[in-house]
Amino acid sequence: MEVKRYSGHFNFWMPSAFSEWLVLAVIIAVLGVLTIGGPVNAVAREEVVVIDALGREIKVELPVEAIVSIAPSNTEILFALGLGAKVAGVTEACDYPPDAKSKPKVGQVEMNIEKIAKISPDLVVAVASMQLPVIETLSNLGIPVLALDPKNLSDVMDSITLVGKATGTEEASKSLVQRLESRIQRIQSKAAEAVAREGRPRVFVEIWDDPLMTAGPGTFIDELIRIAGGENIAGDAGMEWPEFSVEVVVERDPDVIITVWREPEDVCTRPAWNRISACKTRRIQKVNPDILTRPGPRLVEGLAELLEIMHPGSID
Repeated sequence: MEVKRYSGHFNFWMPSAFSEWLVLAVIIAVLGVLTIGGPVNAVAREEVVVIDALGREIKVELPVEAIVSIAPSNTEILFALGLGAKVAGVTEACDYPPDAKSKPKVGQVEMNIEKIAKISPDLVVAVASMQLPVIETLSNLGIPVLALDPKNLSDVMDSITLVGKATGTEEASKSLVQRLESRIQRIQSKAAEAVAREGRPRVFVEIWDDPLMTAGPGTFIDELIRIAGGENIAGDAGMEWPEFSVEVVVERDPDVIITVWREPEDVCTRPAWNRISACKTRRIQKVNPDILTRPGPRLVEGLAELLEIMHPGSID
């Protein structure tokens, strides 16, 4: 049998039909391997499971690419974790940070379910105690919804940690919580020193004027006042947002008055309020309500501001 030697590449001597068949077979084999390993250029996704504020098991595929926030506090948490670019929808009330204002709007009080579904988010972040119908509707559509419901500063830290786990930003959430808790501890220490020197000033927070409403126990405002070294004159009220008569405020004689919308110079124009200590000393301050009521990272800013108002010069 004669053995022939061939030089050069195989396709120089192989019959044309056989050569084409071999190339096709190689292509099919390669595509088969790619299919088994996953689509070409596809990002491998993993599933994370978390338990939300409603006690539900929420499964989220990482990495998340599109997140919808249906509460301003949740939007602030997402941006603080560096997820601003992934936020694909927010509410009309989501105004912080400034970049949040330019995000697509999915509702105000009522959420636009159709618009949220069209975004096809990997995750929706909601508020358990206020948005249960929306949470149920979106969940029934197969959209993962993470419900948060912090009631105090400690809960806020837990919520940040939970969002970090659900979005694959655990390191960022851990770092953020550590910074916030460290600042809270410094403020508590400064407040304790100030209280030892000066005592606790009596504080009245005017939420609304007609009827006259304030912040009672169970609110972030009440907690922040206490941590910052003050005494909320409505701390013994039987509800979170009680109505207070003008006479009761005069009787309890606050040393400090904080308003969230009314101008300070207008507060003491009410009859008999000129007898209140805060009006005599002009210790009346207007504060952005968002840093006192939104359960997000900026509550710590509110805490620092309250310390400065109640105990001036306490912060270095």
